[in-house]
Amino acid sequence: MPYNSGQHWILAVINPWDDSVLYFNPLGNDPGEDFQQLITLALNDWKLLVGRGITKRRNCKTLIQTARCPIQQGNVQCGYFVLGFMREITLNVDGLALLQNKTSYNEADLNLIRQEWTTYVMSFIQY
Repeated sequence: MPYNSGQHWILAVINPWDDSVLYFNPLGNDPGEDFQQLITLALNDWKLLVGRGITKRRNCKTLIQTARCPIQQGNVQCGYFVLGFMREITLNVDGLALLQNKTSYNEADLNLIRQEWTTYVMSFIQY
């Protein structure tokens, strides 16, 4: 789930079956209390929706684990970094390991992400 808090993009990989979340932040920060509450409420609502009921106390926090990932060097690249995270995770069997071993994206990596995103969006535009 890509998520924008208003001025910054992060990625949350959610496993609702075991109440766990991997949190990817290209600035390297830990999730704030607001994000923790949002995820906990969303997962509790999901459990009610699918008929699982709530097996834990309503105020029990979901386990959010901060994952190691590439760190952005600038202050406006977070959206491209999150796109890169999603790309690595979905296209590679060992995508999570790749992210944890990469310290940052270089300009060539970011240009590839921009090019792929632009090509994808343009495929929906009819002239």
